[in-house]
Amino acid sequence: MTISGREREDGEAPYTYVVTAADYEEAIGKVKKIHQAEYEDELADLQLEEIFEGMPWEHCGYAWNDVRDSPIST
Repeated sequence: MTISGREREDGEAPYTYVVTAADYEEAIGKVKKIHQAEYEDELADLQLEEIFEGMPWEHCGYAWNDVRDSPIST
């Protein structure tokens, strides 16, 4: 899942996270919680950019964060 917060206003690229979730709603909740904890953005500042299923391809051309084992995402 790719999400951006206030950093997008400074031209910073969005962040992509890999989480384990039963459905898209659960995944969205986990990613928002993780991004908020890391960057202290308000929910209103977060913008969902892309949702995809599965792991990013090894040579996908962008960085991503594997947070499947993060205590925040549980």
